[in-house]
Amino acid sequence: MKQAFILRGLPGSGKTHYAHTLADELVAGDESQYTICSTDDYFTDEDGRYEFNKSKLPQYHNLNLARFINALAQGIPLVIADNTNVKKWEFIAYVSAAQAMGYQVKEVIVGEVKDKSMQHLYAKRNEHGVALKTISKMAHIFEW
Repeated sequence: MKQAFILRGLPGSGKTHYAHTLADELVAGDESQYTICSTDDYFTDEDGRYEFNKSKLPQYHNLNLARFINALAQGIPLVIADNTNVKKWEFIAYVSAAQAMGYQVKEVIVGEVKDKSMQHLYAKRNEHGVALKTISKMAHIFEW
């Protein structure tokens, strides 16, 4: 059975960790059997340094969606979208593409979105330096 997981959650909530754990559990970490598609990858240079550039966000989201669709078209058994996906419109194209290609689709909200103490934790532990103020704004506009 081909599966697509659409992860949603605040920065620092553990989405990337969840994605890798899922790949380990469902396909024993066999890299030929899964693809994790994260827009964050496009902000990371060859030396592994992350540098966010807001002006590139639309372009990189489109590239990430194209990578996701390409993985589906290749028939990769497990395809994971690892983005914040705060608003429904941000991930609906992922869901539609996966369903159109015969994948079972699961939306997974990682972490606690509305819990203020968790937002503080996420601000401390997220790898990209997203400030608490931004995380709180994202939590406020999160669509269920």
